[in-house]
Amino acid sequence: MDPVLITGAAGFIGSALTHHLRTAGIKVTAVDDLSVPSLCPPPGGLQERDVRTLQAADLDPFGTVVHLAAHKSVPGSFLPGAFEHNTAVDRHMIDVFRASGARRLLLASSCEVYGPRSGALTERTACSPRSPYAVGKRTTEHLAAVCRPLLPAGRQIGVVRFFNTFGPAEGADAVVPAFLDAAAAGRPLTVEGDGLQARDFTHIDDALTMLTRILDRDRLLPVVNAGSGRATSIRDLADAILTLTGSAAGIRHTAGRPNEIPSFTADMTRFTRVYGPLPHRPLADALADTHRLRRALTVPAGTR
Repeated sequence: MDPVLITGAAGFIGSALTHHLRTAGIKVTAVDDLSVPSLCPPPGGLQERDVRTLQAADLDPFGTVVHLAAHKSVPGSFLPGAFEHNTAVDRHMIDVFRASGARRLLLASSCEVYGPRSGALTERTACSPRSPYAVGKRTTEHLAAVCRPLLPAGRQIGVVRFFNTFGPAEGADAVVPAFLDAAAAGRPLTVEGDGLQARDFTHIDDALTMLTRILDRDRLLPVVNAGSGRATSIRDLADAILTLTGSAAGIRHTAGRPNEIPSFTADMTRFTRVYGPLPHRPLADALADTHRLRRALTVPAGTR
């Protein structure tokens, strides 16, 4: 694989992908402004900079640019400035890529773009985003589609829609680490609404396998899902974590989120057709591994 530039390389997925590719012997340059806290130390050789300072010449040495930098909080996106930040960053990366000599740009999107649709979601499912975060991601997808035909032969822009990727180093604002941290501290697990909303939880190891397969192929798909193809309700997730941790703290219900989406389930037909059988860690095993490794990251040595 050609040298890779990763933005958002100190974030949850970005740091894991940087380590994964470097372990495979691929040259990776990591860029991040460290504005989104991470449980993991920044990758070695990190360029600490706002990605909006990147210019075409910075991208020229790379065959592939993987753009993961974003403020990813859905509730936080309702606050002033969050939508504008993400769309400005994404627009800048598309523009500098077009002006550069880099061959491929892979953009991170989200299942949130689909909105309240029932059943398994294919890449052809009509999108109806319900949050500023999702609107921003859909805007980026539209901009990529506008620019894609303007590229010369051999240059590509692809989009990957992530479905609730989780793992030990994920930020505490996401549901899996929030539940694990609460259980470890003996606090009730906070479930927004009735807990019947379902999500396609995808372990970081499976996401890395999918990303590696995508990057190993010469051609990027215009858009492809990256999920497990299975959905679990938030209430069932909470029950599983209480059982896993042996916590007796129970569950506390609060008001639901604005414009809550009832269910996200990825249809992975396109991925499996192009990239092969879907990697899958059973959710119970993935949660147990995440719990064990997260404790190692968050509990000071000598106190475990």
